[in-house]
Amino acid sequence: MFSVKQILLAILVSLIGVACRTSQPSDAARIHAQKSSELVAWLNWEQLPEDLKDRDPFFLEATCNELVARREVNFLLASLNTSNNEEVRKLLVSSVLYHIDDRRIYDAFTQRLNDKEDEESYYVANYLAKQGNTAALATLNNHYFQYPVSSWQWSYTVELFGKYRYMPAATNLVGSLDAAFLNLSAAACNALQEIFPDSPRHFAGPTDARNYYIKRLNEAPNKSDAANPAMAPWQQSTDHWRGVADPGR
Repeated sequence: MFSVKQILLAILVSLIGVACRTSQPSDAARIHAQKSSELVAWLNWEQLPEDLKDRDPFFLEATCNELVARREVNFLLASLNTSNNEEVRKLLVSSVLYHIDDRRIYDAFTQRLNDKEDEESYYVANYLAKQGNTAALATLNNHYFQYPVSSWQWSYTVELFGKYRYMPAATNLVGSLDAAFLNLSAAACNALQEIFPDSPRHFAGPTDARNYYIKRLNEAPNKSDAANPAMAPWQQSTDHWRGVADPGR
């Protein structure tokens, strides 16, 4: 038998759940109704209306998703350039602009590429690296796994080193073969197999793979020329810059 206290607690939890579910559609409608300038302002918690400050992180995600869907690239870049708020800039880069594939963003980010080890700088570099930008790949390699991003996110960067056969990253990739993060070690192994396409597809374990690739690196006459980078998308066709939203990483 349930006690009165347990029954009342169950009812209270149920009512809270209903309230949360019913507030979501109204929040979504409210976000959709706002001007883009207001949505950007909301990326700064201090600028949020008081009745929205108790929302969970999904509200912020929904705000960013709305800005992505609107694809107002010139406005977003102008907002990035004029914002003095570090958190707003980080969100504009990592949660909005990063997910829009557009040549204007690419050109703007080439001017923002730098050696800072912060989240904004990482997403600027990774956006460019996704298109095969060698300066961005070099920057990411020079600051290998030093950015404040998860190992899961970094594994996507590691995949790019392989995709574009970026030989200068091979030494760092070998160092990740026995990483505690399995997603990172697997990505490193896959990337090295791209850089050395004639390498075995299977190894007995991380140590076996590490020994093999160390030997290959020592045999390479010129590490920077040992593998030819894959052709970047804009070298293949200008159709790539048609402005399709990028759902990727």
